[in-house]
Amino acid sequence: MILDATKNCPAVFRNEIRFEPEGDERFGLRIQPWQERDFAALDPAWQALARRRRRRPPRRAPRRRAWIERPRGHSKTFDMAVQIAWVLLKGRKGLSGLVAAADRDQANLVWEAVRRLHDANPGVCRRLKFHKHLVSNDRTASQLEIISADVASSWGLLPDFVICDELCHWDKPDLFHSLSSSAAKTPDCVFAVLTNAGIGRGWQWDAREHARSHPEDWHFSTLPGPHAPWIAAESLAEQRRLLPAPVFARLWMNEWQHSDGEFVTLAEAEACRDPGLAERSRGRPGTQYVAAIDYAEKHDFTAAVLLHREPGSGESGGERIVVDRLDVMVPGPDPVPVAWVEEWIARVARDFQSVRFILDEHQLVGSIQKLEGERDIRRFEFQGGKGNHALALALRRLIVERNVAWYPDCGAVASDRGRDDLETELASLLLKSSAGGHCRIDHRPNLHDDRAFVLGAACLDLLRESTTTDWLHVTAPTRAGGFSL
Repeated sequence: MILDATKNCPAVFRNEIRFEPEGDERFGLRIQPWQERDFAALDPAWQALARRRRRRPPRRAPRRRAWIERPRGHSKTFDMAVQIAWVLLKGRKGLSGLVAAADRDQANLVWEAVRRLHDANPGVCRRLKFHKHLVSNDRTASQLEIISADVASSWGLLPDFVICDELCHWDKPDLFHSLSSSAAKTPDCVFAVLTNAGIGRGWQWDAREHARSHPEDWHFSTLPGPHAPWIAAESLAEQRRLLPAPVFARLWMNEWQHSDGEFVTLAEAEACRDPGLAERSRGRPGTQYVAAIDYAEKHDFTAAVLLHREPGSGESGGERIVVDRLDVMVPGPDPVPVAWVEEWIARVARDFQSVRFILDEHQLVGSIQKLEGERDIRRFEFQGGKGNHALALALRRLIVERNVAWYPDCGAVASDRGRDDLETELASLLLKSSAGGHCRIDHRPNLHDDRAFVLGAACLDLLRESTTTDWLHVTAPTRAGGFSL
């Protein structure tokens, strides 16, 4: 049936919806030209899918494929949530849609955006019902399902629309291939890719170039550099300081990179070496020390660091963090005994007196349970996403601004590759970012990151305890306020 869709067209819906439940500001009043271009390109495909066409059929079939490539904070997720909500509310009965991402948490961001849209517009969106990993229309039985990289369950599906979120972070192409082939089986299926610029020239780049070179089938849109007026210049400037240049260029300038960004350069790490410092075996009275231990039984290093904060000794006259000792156990034929960790803790507690210990709650749960009654012990999830994000950005900023210092040959071990110490390890690391915007440090094959991790964990604990955190404000790359996901 051909309907007069003036009243029910997507543009009218966008102009009607509000940002906040109690506010009067309409989404349509804040749409930027680059958003409007992407909306307008897909509107005919959504209307055809919903069977709400204009009285006059279009001269040619609408493009049902879209590649939307924008910098962080430029409303990819919310813009798509608006389109999904419209088709679920206005479309014919029984529409079935999928949102897929590298993991469920990332895919659920679309679910959350649709939910926020519903909460801000309960009258317009009253038919939408929310279940775990599912949004449905209680009248038409149309639904949106949230899936992750589970290829076995994606083959054979016949969805009416498919959204591939943050494709540049998908590890393997299998899910993308299965979903794109499923979309091809349904004549009116809308298939859209939302992504930031990626890394390398692998299968994601090939998919991008296919979309770019086939304008008859694909709406290809890439937005160079930040354009969103809701992103403050101060926030961008801080991100430029916090992130290596390649990471900033990819996340915020939307420029494809050949590889992940290096964490710090060797020159930046060496600049933190203070020849006036030496490894310490005794503490100073009245000084609060922080120790962190990363234990590995067989393959990685076991590293233990001790440090403290010195007021008024930083590069710019503010505080700096000083490493007192960094002990490293290199794995050999036999596993590193947990007893080494417990003996190190006992010795440091005796010789430095006021010490707070940071331990991995998974690696050393037995030692934590044994010692936390007599020692000041805090748990740190060394492999946790949010903890590693704060650790990576805090440690990088401390190094780049020379607000951390260590003694010559700090953390040095014998190696058949030549020099192997804290500085060379830091210079070998990569800074990687996830689809959700969290950063983490990672090591290259056959290298290590254990010394950097313990240094970062201990520094992060000191920073959180500092009463003058204005000198080092750790800010994560976050989405813009409001609905700008």
